[in-house]
Amino acid sequence: LPLSPFQAQAANNLGSKLLVGYWHNFDNGTGIIKLKDVSPKWDVINVSFGETGGDRSTVEFSPVYGTDVEFKSDISYLKSKGKKIVLSIGGQNGVVLLPDNAAKDRFINSIQSLIDKYGFDGIDIDLESGIYLNGNDTNFKNPTTPQIVNLISAIRTISDHYGPDFLLSMAPETAYVQGGYSAYGSIWGAYLPIIYGVKDKLTYIHVQHYNAGSGIGMDGNNYNQGTADYEVAMADMLLHGFPVGGNANNIFPALRSDQVMIGLPAAPAAAPSGGYISPTEMKKALNYIIKGVPFGGKYKLSNQSGYPAFRGLMSWSINWDA
Repeated sequence: LPLSPFQAQAANNLGSKLLVGYWHNFDNGTGIIKLKDVSPKWDVINVSFGETGGDRSTVEFSPVYGTDVEFKSDISYLKSKGKKIVLSIGGQNGVVLLPDNAAKDRFINSIQSLIDKYGFDGIDIDLESGIYLNGNDTNFKNPTTPQIVNLISAIRTISDHYGPDFLLSMAPETAYVQGGYSAYGSIWGAYLPIIYGVKDKLTYIHVQHYNAGSGIGMDGNNYNQGTADYEVAMADMLLHGFPVGGNANNIFPALRSDQVMIGLPAAPAAAPSGGYISPTEMKKALNYIIKGVPFGGKYKLSNQSGYPAFRGLMSWSINWDA
């Protein structure tokens, strides 16, 4: 049986199945797409990225095209079409360091001012460096690493400020989440206290199932990224809950199934270290996760009837997909 899921959190008038895409506020060779020209197939657009300046705590953002007025107008247009526009914080250059209350306050105030200025519907936490557990920090339910304690507090403050319709998402790499199954410490499982600490505010999480190599499932087998078995095994950990660091007495509880999504690369080039999966293979994984329809893979879903409320897919990225 699935372990008791976390309860609560408003529906944000979002659909029951979502396609979330990252939109490049930079040109890495895939070109600039104006927000208003983004394909209507995307339900949520993660504007990438809000990055930090020299103090590593003040989040900054300015649009890559046009003026602030044009950018705000494009956001309003997309919102009028029922889309959600989220500010994604982090990425490769968006290192956030929150060692103390002063840094935490700068982080909170800068994000709130950007949300108020542009009309973002929420934030996506996509921090890829600076998140790790100090040596003596061993309990995900009660973290002591200042960076993690302050990040949880900041996210809760921002979420409370905007109320129940505020969209909160996360896009950690697998090491920070499912990696906690094998070991808890340093980067391994380092997002678990963050997820646990904001679980009642979290709209959904889409772990990056790419640039990851392989991962150990709850059956003890190792699965290679880019396969249907891998997608199912990694998602099942959050849908069912899992023992942290192999300790059966220390269970990271299941999220609600509508809080769980999977992050995928839109094309092989979008994930230089691998993890691209063909739509045909991914459909097998989705039919198994959502409907419990097996595809003959090695990994067996914890709940054989599936998780009908599973929320959908995230893609890196809108630009790579175009």
